[in-house]
Amino acid sequence: MKRVLHAAGIVLAAATLGLTTATSAGAATGQLSLNDQFFQDPSGCYNAESGPLNVYNGTDQEVTVFGNADCTGPVNGTVDPGQSGNFDFGASVSVP
Repeated sequence: MKRVLHAAGIVLAAATLGLTTATSAGAATGQLSLNDQFFQDPSGCYNAESGPLNVYNGTDQEVTVFGNADCTGPVNGTVDPGQSGNFDFGASVSVP
């Protein structure tokens, strides 16, 4: 009987962990605009074609603006959902 309860506990813990991970992973919902380039339901890193960087965050996630391409270098700021920002030295944006 102990083995059955132990196995059931392991299965329940694994299922709970799987549900928690599944809900936190995935693209943001909405649209991201970088200098008039539009990305629907973005996820990951996006490079701007040129600077300065004008960001409109129409998603449900905060985005992070980086000073270098490929989401590297200094963090120049963040843009909250539904907000916009202008970054003289922004080069890329990361969306969780």
